Amino acid sequence: MMVYNRRKRAQFYEEQKALKESAIYSARLAISSGAATEEQIKFINMEDEHQARLDAAAKAKAAKTGIFKKGKEWLFSGLKNEEEGEDVGSSERRLGYEALCEEDDALGERESDIVRAIEEKKMAITEKAKHTFAEEKERQRNGGSLDRIGTETDGNGEAPKSGGWTSWMTRR
Repeated sequence: MMVYNRRKRAQFYEEQKALKESAIYSARLAISSGAATEEQIKFINMEDEHQARLDAAAKAKAAKTGIFKKGKEWLFSGLKNEEEGEDVGSSERRLGYEALCEEDDALGERESDIVRAIEEKKMAITEKAKHTFAEEKERQRNGGSLDRIGTETDGNGEAPKSGGWTSWMTRR
């Protein structure tokens, strides 16, 4: 029964949409031929206003930033400033035609700037990788906190004794 009702409702909406489109087409045809009535003119004006409101709402929705976009802009806002740099010569704007022409000697050599930046990034990444690798080796030699549980001793070199099955009551 629900499927039947959904099908009938969809069919009804299709019929109503076809009737409305037919009325709009006939009204526009009458306006273009010059034989339109006042009702047809009002109908077309009302339809145009409705379409303008829908377009404005669509533009507003497209311009509206969501929580993820706001968060992304906040998180990566510093990166854009770093990429552009303070002076015009190191900005992303140099990637246009002016940067590619050979007369761009006043702003510096673009290729060498890029190569230098890539080399600096590589060096920073390799240093960080070496440091992380060394930390991991040290962690493997000493073992983690779970590895050290059984080997812990008191100050005098003996392993601490458990209090037996009643230690949970006395908090030892």
